[in-house]
Order: sequence, then structure tokens, then C-alpha cells
Amino acid sequence: MGTNRFSVIAVVSLVVFMFTTSSFAVDRIWNMRYTYGPDGRESPKIAAGFGLQSNFNDQVLFPINIMGQVAKDWDLGLKVDLFSYNRLSNMVASIDFGGRYRIGTSGFIELDGYFGLNRNDRTAVILTYGKEHYIAKVFSNYYEARVGVLDGVDKGDGWAQMEIATQPTLHFGKYFLLMVEVTASSTIRHPIRDFMADIIPKAEIAVGATRVRLDFDIGILKEDNNKSKKVSLYALQAF
Repeated sequence: MGTNRFSVIAVVSLVVFMFTTSSFAVDRIWNMRYTYGPDGRESPKIAAGFGLQSNFNDQVLFPINIMGQVAKDWDLGLKVDLFSYNRLSNMVASIDFGGRYRIGTSGFIELDGYFGLNRNDRTAVILTYGKEHYIAKVFSNYYEARVGVLDGVDKGDGWAQMEIATQPTLHFGKYFLLMVEVTASSTIRHPIRDFMADIIPKAEIAVGATRVRLDFDIGILKEDNNKSKKVSLYALQAF
């Protein structure tokens, strides 16, 4: 009980601190998946979602997805990213097709293809390995490693991009989650120039078959990673 109580206090304190400091940023490989960010949970039989990402100026991203189980250990999903800028006067779209094979009860391998629908500079293929480990009944830690290729992620001359992330999570029953994702990424050819690190506090509430999550993204370590601010809201409905 003492350890669980200490974990709750520590994570809550960290989230409060991060909500009140720093600026916000994220590397674009983070969005290149059919889910709304890292998520090791088994997909519902079928689910659909909608989200909004804003950097507090004239750029807004509207992600829309659908996903579900197609076999015992297989999940498939599709997500459309509608990116608007110039005060919603211009819009471009990209689409992600992804498939996930589950390894045991808590691990998976996922392959995503990300393609521009009305632009040709966002094509990428990303391979992900993820796993969630329960340390206690109320505390788990998710971690993942990703590699992406093609011009959508390699920044033009980086050959390939790598990303690693960890996400400790506090479980308040089945209805509320408090998470802190720590993620870092860079290209293989220019590991220092292209390095980015972010901390993303998250809060999720479940009401019946509906999940709603609020994210804040905080860029750290590099000055040029703190130029934009971003907040995201996602809703997912299972059927």
C-alpha cells in the first residue's frame, strides 16, 4: 500500500509540474500509426475515433480512425490525418494503414504505411515493437521501439528514423488513467542534429464504451524543440 501510494503521489506531482512549465513540441513520426499515440491495449472488436491537435496558432490536425480485431492475435486499423493551416483555409490529408500482431498478452509487432493523399512528402513505413508491463495492480509501464523509413520521417537525408518511448501509467480502477509518456527520436545519419525528446502528460477517462484522452506535449533538452505549443484531445468509441 505504501509503495502504491508513493507512486501515485510521485506521478501526480510530476504531471502538475510539467503542466506549468516548458513549451510543447512533437516529432512527426509520433503520429504515424493508426492509434492515437502509443497504446499497448488490445483493440476492441471494432472502434472509431476522432481527435484534434492544436499548436495554438493557425495549424490544426484532425485525426479520424477506425480499428478492430480481425483474428485472435491480429488487429487492423486505418487513420486519416486532416492537417489544416492558414486559419482553416487550406487543408491537406494523409492516411495510415496499420496492422498489429499480438505476442502473448502484453506485447505486439506493428507495421504502418503512411501516405499523402494530396501531397507527396509524407510517405513512410514504420515498424513498431511495443510491450506493457504491470508492476502492480494500479501501476504499469508501456515501452516501445520504432524505426521508420522513406521521406516522411528521414528528414530528407537521414536514411531512417528511430524512436523509443516509455509510458508509466497509474490505473484508477477501469475508468481513469494518468500517464506520462517520455519519447525520444532521431535519424540514423544525423543523430545529434535531428534529435528530439518530449514529455507528454496524459489523462484518460472511460465512460461505458467511450474513452476520452487529453494530452499535453512538452519539448525538452533542445532549444529548437521548444518553438511550438501543442495540446491534443481524442475520443474513441467501441462498438
